[in-house]
Amino acid sequence: MWIALRRGTAAGRSREAKELPSIRVLWAGAALAALLVAGLLIALPRLQPPTGTLLVLAAARSPEYLTPTTVALHGSAGWTAIGSVSGSVPVAPEQRELLALPVAVGTYRGVRLGDDEQPVAISVVAGQVEPLLLGIEARHLISGAAYAGNDQVNLGLGELSGKFWPMPPFALIDQAGSPFDNATIAGKDVVIAAFHTTCHETCPLYTALFAQLEKRRLPANVLLVEVTTDPATDSASALARYAKSIGASWTFATGTADELTAFWKPFGVALATGDSHVSTLALLDRHGYIRLVYRGVPDVGHDISPALVASMGAEGLRELASGGDGWGTTQVLQSLLTISGPEAPPAVGGGVAPGFSLVGTDGRRVSLAGLLGKPLVINFWAAYCAPCRVEMPMLQSRVGAQSTAELALINEGDTAQVARNFLGSLGVHQPALLDSDLSVGRSYGAIGLPITVFVRADGSIDMRQIGQLDERTLEAELSKLSGQ
Repeated sequence: MWIALRRGTAAGRSREAKELPSIRVLWAGAALAALLVAGLLIALPRLQPPTGTLLVLAAARSPEYLTPTTVALHGSAGWTAIGSVSGSVPVAPEQRELLALPVAVGTYRGVRLGDDEQPVAISVVAGQVEPLLLGIEARHLISGAAYAGNDQVNLGLGELSGKFWPMPPFALIDQAGSPFDNATIAGKDVVIAAFHTTCHETCPLYTALFAQLEKRRLPANVLLVEVTTDPATDSASALARYAKSIGASWTFATGTADELTAFWKPFGVALATGDSHVSTLALLDRHGYIRLVYRGVPDVGHDISPALVASMGAEGLRELASGGDGWGTTQVLQSLLTISGPEAPPAVGGGVAPGFSLVGTDGRRVSLAGLLGKPLVINFWAAYCAPCRVEMPMLQSRVGAQSTAELALINEGDTAQVARNFLGSLGVHQPALLDSDLSVGRSYGAIGLPITVFVRADGSIDMRQIGQLDERTLEAELSKLSGQ
């Protein structure tokens, strides 16, 4: 019994001796696991994809209300839902925050609200906030009204609050018979020219200008479009033949007489045939707002194809040789930079304001010499210019209401009655000066409208603003002039 017990004890000790290394291994494993867990906890944030914050805002032209609607972004993996939004949407420039959430760092190319999609470049940076403004109308996303980034959001609030003139709804077709409408131009900066294929004077020069622009390797978001004023002649197939004959790859558009009349109405262009029509080029921004309008003959120099020269009549050849009205490819490209965002390019200043003496809509003659002695704001405008209609009341209220600067409104080419009617429709009671032959405008570089020139009290030019003014730029320049 003792022997047996002793044997058993010896065997137990033998087993304990064998088990001791296993315990050490377990302790070592536990320590290693603890280290791995600690390392994983430290490394986990680094293993997760970096994120930034997307702030989704909404504003409208009139009070709106959204029922629960899904918001999605289009990234490298396609469409991804990021949340649902609902509730009231205020009138711009007020806005309401709909969502604020972390989003993977990267570039997104579109936003979807319910079934409505809009192209927009959204750049999400790690640790930063990217605002995204959606314009709402009738519970839908407005065509072109998606704005990403601080500057674009500020621009969007200005556009939605009526500070810019929107392109009305239109429905045309291009030379291939495909739709050309508001959805086609959404997200693009658009250069539009009035023309028709039977015009042998200015129209070939506009087409030559487009050919020059195309050679400049324009950004992908710029769209060149020539829209006819002669629907009876210029069918889609006629436009296709014309484009092929001159080697043009940009868009040509047509429609019915009613459709084209509605399209050209904001620009003051009537339907016409032959060589009698209003020569017009307009720039629309990527959100569908009219930003600048050119009239007259472009300067294309000697860069024009033989096919276009051959299509020109005697008057057209004379216009080609004359050098046009002082604007061409360089000026249009500069204007494209202006409308590509809310920040205008560096303004051109310097020099002495050219003298003038013009008769006003009230019959009185006014000269530059009689206006100097204090800062002067000269605004060049015309009744056909939609952006002029938007900025004119602001100019009168901001400049006309204070005594530190004088406001001069110079009309380019309209009759006295047309100018008076335009001013009266806006509630502007200040007379305008009539530059009937456009000579004063040309001397100031007013090749596209609107243009505003800020003149110091001594008659030197401080700044020229190309295109529509915003309140921020106007207030800054008035403050600058008053301090000089």
